[in-house]
Amino acid sequence: MKKAYLILAHKNLNQLIRLLDRLDDGNSHFFVHIDLKTPLSPVDEAVSSRANVVIVKRIATQWAGFSLAAATLKTMQAARDSGIDFQFISLLSGQDYPVKSNAEIDQYLSSSSYGIFLDFFPLPNYQRWAAGGTYRYKKYFFGTSPIAMFFSRACNLLSTLIPVFARKLPFHLRPYCGSQWWTINLYAHNYILDYINRNPEYLHFHKCTFAPDELFFHIILLNAKDERISAGILNNNLRYIKWNRLDDPHPETLTHEDLPDLKTTRSLFARKFDELEDHQILDLIDEQLLTRGPK
Repeated sequence: MKKAYLILAHKNLNQLIRLLDRLDDGNSHFFVHIDLKTPLSPVDEAVSSRANVVIVKRIATQWAGFSLAAATLKTMQAARDSGIDFQFISLLSGQDYPVKSNAEIDQYLSSSSYGIFLDFFPLPNYQRWAAGGTYRYKKYFFGTSPIAMFFSRACNLLSTLIPVFARKLPFHLRPYCGSQWWTINLYAHNYILDYINRNPEYLHFHKCTFAPDELFFHIILLNAKDERISAGILNNNLRYIKWNRLDDPHPETLTHEDLPDLKTTRSLFARKFDELEDHQILDLIDEQLLTRGPK
């Protein structure tokens, strides 16, 4: 099975190299974005001889900003430009790791009746956020610097006084939100890129959205009028992610104490890992989980 892995990395690049090694089954290609603020060493030497790894043009990314969605789009376009007919495309972070072998990943994806694996929920969601979370697209967000925050507050005040400045999703789209990470088939991948090319105002709208990487792709797919898209979505992104609280900005870092849960999860991947915090867990996954074959 030909697979594309789109990887966003910003730290611990030795982990990125290890991730490439584990997923490189001879049928996989990797389209990697590394934050512009991150030195490329040791990646340069480690991937320069790999024909199946593309380092896409780098930009500086910022938490909660449009840059993360922009970096994802760069990897998606690079995958399309390769001309390879991938069966599945998975978006991962550099701190993700498989918890199933490559053979198990292939078996699951090839045997599933679904083609889009996405964690999602409609907004507002009062169980997750007291205010429902609609601020994510209704409020202006320009960044986390003091100047950006000042302009965000000013524009949001203006939008309450002058209705024409109020933010509304274009095309009467229904709002959805969810985890940034997903696995989709080539049809859905191309559907997203084609939608953006036909509707540039949709992309422009999200340049002022809070954490658009958790809405941008979800809204396109879940509003699709295409029956092949709508019938192929499973509300499960196949990632094991551990949260202390659902409204926390970042998930828990997994350690060797999480191995029992990783052994029993039906997910294909897990996040997040940090070898500087726990160097044992990835070795344990290699030894106890990635040596298994399909059941």
